[in-house]
Amino acid sequence: MSLRTCILSMAAALLVAACAYPESEIEIEEFDYRARYPIGVESDVIVMAFGGTGSSAMTDAERRELSLMVADYKDRGQAPLTVIVGGSGLNSDDLAEDIRSSAVANGLAKSEVLVGVDPTLRPEEVQVSFVSYSAVLPECGYWHEESYVNFENANSVNFGCATQHNLGLMLADPSDLIEPKPFEPRDGVRTAIVVDLYRAGEVTGAEHNESDASIVDIGD
Repeated sequence: MSLRTCILSMAAALLVAACAYPESEIEIEEFDYRARYPIGVESDVIVMAFGGTGSSAMTDAERRELSLMVADYKDRGQAPLTVIVGGSGLNSDDLAEDIRSSAVANGLAKSEVLVGVDPTLRPEEVQVSFVSYSAVLPECGYWHEESYVNFENANSVNFGCATQHNLGLMLADPSDLIEPKPFEPRDGVRTAIVVDLYRAGEVTGAEHNESDASIVDIGD
């Protein structure tokens, strides 16, 4: 190879290298808004103390407080609702049973209410508690970069934040982000009925009846 040919080859190689894109590590946050704006989950223990009056039953005020606590538990609590009796448990076992019965009367299943003993508490004290999970929402509004100037054809900094924020607000149970609930068992009897109706060419769902419809005149 002549010197001139060698020089031309080296020049061509340098030209190709100059046009190549530089290698760079791409972080997942740069193209996935779910990684850039994750929905966090934090837990909190809701505790309420009962007893101290020497009575084996709740007062009217305590009964109202328990009713509100059970309602709060239904909205955002995780099983079980724990009833902890202080001391040996003998001094306040009647009060604990009153609390458990009242919680069940307010709509909880018996399996959702757990009664235990904690010797570190005062003998006349009963604590009711449950664990609550809440979503930690991402903060949006990052407009420090112009969204219309993007030579890399990448998402804007604020892209997807509102979607994640609204999704966090709609979560019925934020603990599902930590561990999803198991699927309920399938109704085998109903499945067999639907399959048999399908094979016979019959309607598998509920039939619409025109007589069920009604027209209500609300006036002008």
